Amino acid sequence: MEFWTALLGLLRRVRVGPPLILLAILAGVAVHAFVPARHTTDVSLVLAMPVNGGTIPNDKTKQGLTNPFLSFNDALKTGASIVILSMNTQDVWTELGAPKDGPTDIVIDDGRSNPHVLDINGPYIYIQVTSDTPQRATSVLMAARQRVADELAEWQRALGAPPNTFITSTDIVPPSVPEADESLRWQAGIGAGLLVLVAGLGIAYALVVRRPAAQPAAQPAAQSAAQSAAQSAVRPEPSEPGKPDEPVKPAEAEVEEPEQPAADEDSSATVEFPAYRGEDLSPVPGPRKAGQDDGEG
Repeated sequence: MEFWTALLGLLRRVRVGPPLILLAILAGVAVHAFVPARHTTDVSLVLAMPVNGGTIPNDKTKQGLTNPFLSFNDALKTGASIVILSMNTQDVWTELGAPKDGPTDIVIDDGRSNPHVLDINGPYIYIQVTSDTPQRATSVLMAARQRVADELAEWQRALGAPPNTFITSTDIVPPSVPEADESLRWQAGIGAGLLVLVAGLGIAYALVVRRPAAQPAAQPAAQSAAQSAAQSAVRPEPSEPGKPDEPVKPAEAEVEEPEQPAADEDSSATVEFPAYRGEDLSPVPGPRKAGQDDGEG
């Protein structure tokens, strides 16, 4: 919870959030403009037998000539499968204009990759070409379409089929106009923007986390610098050459004596007695009786 709170706090900062969002938007727009759009075109073919069928009579006494392609069960579907297998090689794709690791992709199958085909049990041949330019996509598609017809005729000629019985390919759906696919550009642009935003927030969060940890580490360094400065201040100056250095005496703490109150003249503690010189002292009169005192009075 603290992590997400910190990220929201970073986004709210004027010096972090708005510049980072603006940078992410600019990165997304640049990548979207840099990545080329993909253009797709396709064509759907179906194999068909001639009107006279796959057999032509030779004469009344000999058996007629038959097209070997039509001697199989599901002959047209078998012929379509043979043509599809012969065209799905990298050498053929390179000849058509779709080399390996190039900007052009080609798909040749029985229609299973076409979402508009509901039944793939028929003798269908579906060709789809995707390239970086519409001209290149159309060129490769037309070359592949012609190659299907050539492969079909070559296989039948190699098997000795009569030309009048050749299976032909016919367009079900004619070659379409190349359509631009912007999904890849949008994905690249959005991905680049999110990547810049996440990376920027990560860097800002790392700097904010490391900053408090760096401040306590600087305090011991400042204290050691202050102690070294104080020690250098109390060092004695170097003496003249030839004279030994006098030892440094530690400074004694001066103790302040408490102030004494002024002496009172009447105070017995401050009366000074005269020095005794050995003379006889006068006798101290003793106490009188109470009666004598009263009579004298």
